[in-house]
Amino acid sequence: MSLPGESGFYEFFHQATGYQPFPYQRRMALAETFPSILNVPTGAGKTAAAILSWLWRRRFASDEVRAQTPRRLVYCLPMRVLVEQTYENACQWLENLGLLAAVPGDERPASDGGTRIAVTVLMGGENPGGRDASGRAGGDWDAYPERDAILVGTQDMLLSRALNRGYGMSRYRWPVHFALLNNDCLWVMDEVQLMGAGLPTTAQLQAFRISPELGGGESASYGPVQSLWMSATLKIDGLKTVDFAAQVEDLSANAVALEDYDRAHDRLSARLNAAKPLAQAATVLDKTSEKKGYARDLAREVLDRHLPGSLTLVILNRVKRAQDVFEALTGAARKRARGKGSIPELLLIHSRFRPAEREALQERLQAAGRTPPPGGCIVVATQAIEAGVDVSARLLVTEMAPWTSLVQRFGRCNRRGEWSGGSPAQILWVDIAGAQDSSELALPYRAADLVRARAIVAEVAEAGLRFIAGIEDQAPAPLAHVLRRRDLLDLFDTTPDLSGFDLDVSRYIREEGDNDLHLYWREWDGDHPPDDPLPPRREELCSVSLASARDYIKRISNQDGLIFRWDSLDRRWIRVRSQDPIWPGLTLLVRADQGGYDLNLGWTGAPGMVPVVPAAPEAGENGDHSMDGDPASAAGRFVGLAEHSEAVVLAMESLLGGLGFSPGLPREDLRLAARWHDAGKGHPAFQNMLLDGRGRDDPRRQNGPWAKSDAVRRRARYLAAGDRGEIHERKHFRHELAGALALLQGGGSDLAAYLAAAHHGKVRLSIRSLPGETVPPGGRRFARGIWEGDQLPSLDLGAGVRTSPVSLRLGLMELGEGENGPSWLERALTLRNRYGPFRLAWLEALLRAADWRGSMEVSLEVSDDA
Repeated sequence: MSLPGESGFYEFFHQATGYQPFPYQRRMALAETFPSILNVPTGAGKTAAAILSWLWRRRFASDEVRAQTPRRLVYCLPMRVLVEQTYENACQWLENLGLLAAVPGDERPASDGGTRIAVTVLMGGENPGGRDASGRAGGDWDAYPERDAILVGTQDMLLSRALNRGYGMSRYRWPVHFALLNNDCLWVMDEVQLMGAGLPTTAQLQAFRISPELGGGESASYGPVQSLWMSATLKIDGLKTVDFAAQVEDLSANAVALEDYDRAHDRLSARLNAAKPLAQAATVLDKTSEKKGYARDLAREVLDRHLPGSLTLVILNRVKRAQDVFEALTGAARKRARGKGSIPELLLIHSRFRPAEREALQERLQAAGRTPPPGGCIVVATQAIEAGVDVSARLLVTEMAPWTSLVQRFGRCNRRGEWSGGSPAQILWVDIAGAQDSSELALPYRAADLVRARAIVAEVAEAGLRFIAGIEDQAPAPLAHVLRRRDLLDLFDTTPDLSGFDLDVSRYIREEGDNDLHLYWREWDGDHPPDDPLPPRREELCSVSLASARDYIKRISNQDGLIFRWDSLDRRWIRVRSQDPIWPGLTLLVRADQGGYDLNLGWTGAPGMVPVVPAAPEAGENGDHSMDGDPASAAGRFVGLAEHSEAVVLAMESLLGGLGFSPGLPREDLRLAARWHDAGKGHPAFQNMLLDGRGRDDPRRQNGPWAKSDAVRRRARYLAAGDRGEIHERKHFRHELAGALALLQGGGSDLAAYLAAAHHGKVRLSIRSLPGETVPPGGRRFARGIWEGDQLPSLDLGAGVRTSPVSLRLGLMELGEGENGPSWLERALTLRNRYGPFRLAWLEALLRAADWRGSMEVSLEVSDDA
């Protein structure tokens, strides 16, 4: 590849995409300063502009530009359907350039001599470590914080992680994703007009990342941090939040938009000038027709207008209406086709399908978009398809929606200007009569937004990009909860309250009532699920709104229904009934005979038998994949404490080397924490747990202390025996607390002790006893299975480091100044205020990654006798 420069970028872009870049794409990549606002029409290549500009600046630009470009690209999208397409594009471009990693941590050299770049999907139902995680220890993206990476996800999954409350993942992994999504990262927000309450949150988070005050007078984040907001209908006022308003004027001055020479570009001009005649449909939606006749009448009108050999797209505002119209189309098409040849292929696409079915539908949609069958294809969809999906319909039928949504929907019609002459394109809008008098009829939108949009479309006869580019909806900005500094600091603490609940972040991510949870279906005998099941797989999870889920739970609860949630603290299933709280991001298990899902229609909530998505043959074969398992920490053999400690220290050195120069990084504290992080495993209670089932004469009882056992085999023994009891002799025992106390009592720093305590995400800002713990005799203090006065023997931590015996003291769990100095809470809060929440979490993530990777190294060879 050529040396950096304009000609080098042309070669780079063409190799990645097969096309020459548009002028504005070149400007983005070669600009002195990377922009924060990109305002170009739909279909103009925003995705390629963002991803390939970042990649060029990160890997091929000058050293100065590369150093200013974050190593992680976080591509945030408002809807699931957009994620798959962006993920596939990013993978293809990297593959074409010789840069794609098969899995995170891929050691094959890239074409430019550097490391390969993994692309990871983060959305509901994905493995928390990403799409490519296969059970192999250390295969997750968050184990490689020093590597360049691309993360593609929905705003629900990404923003919840950036707020330290990650939806659909283990709570104990929250701080790692919080760190990696707020340090050394470029956030790209695409289709921001659809983000709602999430938009001001992205602005506030960027304000906090660059705030010196939040980092104790230094930068609030390690590494460069930037944000890019993109849309065809971007209203910059949405970014003028209380802590970011001062930055917005500078962002506007550096915004990228189309110039005259962009519009003159052949390919771009064809898209901008594509004809899209706009007219009102004959069918009208109102209170009467919605209940009777609307689906039938719209299906007939669509069939009358559909042209064989073409693609027709019908976009409706509600999933239930889309399902009804799809069923009406199916019946009407069959009647018309009797003896008259082929009928159009019919597809239903919305956000309430499981990935197992949705991905097959997406493939059929893309195939029909490229080469429609003889009868053509009619796609019935919700707003899940209105933005970003690269299909071009000859006929587009859309229900009335807010103007910004309509603009996105119009972009799916005659997208490349291919429909003209004798087969012109056509857009029909369906009026929602009386929307201003019925908020229910207008849902999921506000009635006032539909009234304003109707006034616009009633005066417009052409929806081509160049005709509607200057039309704006003067809607007032919706009220939204704004994330403030105090909120962010409170969210740093991941300890649930005494009732077991967490701070709710949904109001910072979606509008009220627009939040989802996930259901999955399994088969089992009896009224209780297996005690140690495999966790849900992405392909079997169905996204469901809170309101719909509540109705469903109420219906099946009245029939003694079988629906459960997993309690991570007590490691047990809890039956969910109609009066129980549910919240966004929650994952619920349902017995398959309880119904709620149809293969052809998606989520229905109706009775029936739900086909279970079969597991891949390799599922669960490698590592600990229980509901709370930490696969990267599992081992297949007994590993000595000294061996494991040395492996983690070496992994930490590799991490620090990969990060290069990073001002303010406390390297010595990180090395000390790596050496001591598992010292608490020398506690007799932990060693007894590892050696459970081993006879007194087993040589392992004399050759310890051990850091790890043959974990997979030990778990298999418990399951085979049907043992439902606690594995530890002390319930809620945490070895990392014992190690942190020993490190402090041995003169270690507060930071090193905090990192050692936090390296599993379970002991962080507070030390307190939990319900069900065994109370020690004599009224001694106790917390997380550690008792005041517990003896930790002398331990070999590798490289000649040997600890002294220590009697553990728990005075630090008391508030205020005590016999052991400041309390643990005071020390932790002092560290949070000194480093700031983002940088302190980053240090936690580094130790966690070193532990995972050190565990992977010592687990590669499995002894024959383990």
